[in-house]
Amino acid sequence: MNPVAPWLVAFALLMGIALTLLVGERKSPVNVVSRDPSQLSEVDSALILNRIREGDLVAIKGDLEGAKAEWKKAREKGAGYWPIHEAIGDSLARHALDTEADEEFETAIRIAGQQLGRAPATLCLKRAGALLRLKRPEPALRLLIECGTPDKLASAIIRIVRETPALLDIVKEAARTRDPRLWAIVAAEAPDPADKASALGKYARGVAPDNTELATRAIQALRECKRLDEAIEVATAWVKAAPSSPDAYETWGRLLAETGDRDRARLILSTIVDVKPGDAGAHLRLGAALRDLDDFAGAIAQFEEAERLRPEDSIAAAEIGLTQVSQGNFEAAAAAFSKISKGGGSEDLRRRLPLEVQPRIDAARRAGNLEAVAKLRRWCGELGIVEAGLFDIKIVMTWDAHSDVDLDVTDPKGETVNHGHRQSASGAIYPFDNTQGRGPEHYVLHKAPKGKYRVGVHLHGQTTSKVKIEIILFEDTPRERRLSAHAELGGKKTEAWPIEFDVP
Repeated sequence: MNPVAPWLVAFALLMGIALTLLVGERKSPVNVVSRDPSQLSEVDSALILNRIREGDLVAIKGDLEGAKAEWKKAREKGAGYWPIHEAIGDSLARHALDTEADEEFETAIRIAGQQLGRAPATLCLKRAGALLRLKRPEPALRLLIECGTPDKLASAIIRIVRETPALLDIVKEAARTRDPRLWAIVAAEAPDPADKASALGKYARGVAPDNTELATRAIQALRECKRLDEAIEVATAWVKAAPSSPDAYETWGRLLAETGDRDRARLILSTIVDVKPGDAGAHLRLGAALRDLDDFAGAIAQFEEAERLRPEDSIAAAEIGLTQVSQGNFEAAAAAFSKISKGGGSEDLRRRLPLEVQPRIDAARRAGNLEAVAKLRRWCGELGIVEAGLFDIKIVMTWDAHSDVDLDVTDPKGETVNHGHRQSASGAIYPFDNTQGRGPEHYVLHKAPKGKYRVGVHLHGQTTSKVKIEIILFEDTPRERRLSAHAELGGKKTEAWPIEFDVP
């Protein structure tokens, strides 16, 4: 589709309202004296518009010279009234007389600028359309920029830049020297990701520094391009514009830490609690940031303050435990975790603990410190961390379809653990119920009582599913044993007990 076609439609729609704009009186530099549209009587305006329409009808009949004569008479009557020049330009453009149309639009823009302070964006679009049809994209772009309303003209500016990419430098220079709103266009159209990020940062700083979403997006883009100095400039502007925003101070502080300026980072981060005095959430946020700086003592102090302010909440205890894990203080961590009640952050803790512990296990394994690996994994087993722990019994079930299959394990005392009964008297845990297909689902037991265990599976629905069960007994010990079993469920067969085993 021709990208200027919408402008041509607009020419026709706007003709009927061309005489409604207002005031002022100055001389133009092309010997057309501006005249006040409000001084044009209704009768005179109707006569001039009829003359323009007569020219249109004559042009439609093929008599272009006759049409030009009518438009000339209309111009003589309406010279200096910018809406009349605009309307004549509309007619000339409709009949592909773009050179003449450009002249009329230029006159209309000049007079409107004198009278209104700034020509209407629609008028600038009309002249830009004529210039583009005349293969003059650079003057068209400069005109749209000079119009001073990039929010209304952005799509037209972008269209020109996409057709002539070299003109993006003109937009950059205008953004730098006259209108920072244009940085949004540079951010959208710059081919280099770093230039995009830089432009977005300049837009955030210069146009809306207090916009949290915009500042965050710009900082993230600059981080990805390793432009931390520019990211800090955005964060600094954000803090100045929103001095009560904990998000702004945390982002600024973390950026400073990334550059190695940790002392200043701590100072900035401490403002999080200054702007939210007595707020447990602010202390939690500051504690997490200090922990990331390896300031474990400072982090624990903040978490303890959060716990004091909100003792009914177990989040602070979880954070203290995670901080102890980060230092390798597993006994202290276990003591902190013991304060956590069911439903009060235990699910979040279960999700986050492996992320804290697994890197330490991997590091110990790489160093050849198998004793440390075993100690860490035993500790994870005591806490029921499926992903990293050592257990007397670990059962993993997977299946091959997008269906809901559940694991059932019955212990020697006849107690069955499954998705409906997720913890046994002996300490077995069914950590989570995977209802959206293929698994895994787990059963883990840290200290297994002696006797016979039966492993079953059952299917919800009718989707045929092939199930695989893997059993690991006494992993990483001389008693280690591995078993496996398979079952196929579907149709009338929705339940099976494919394997049992003994713990001597």
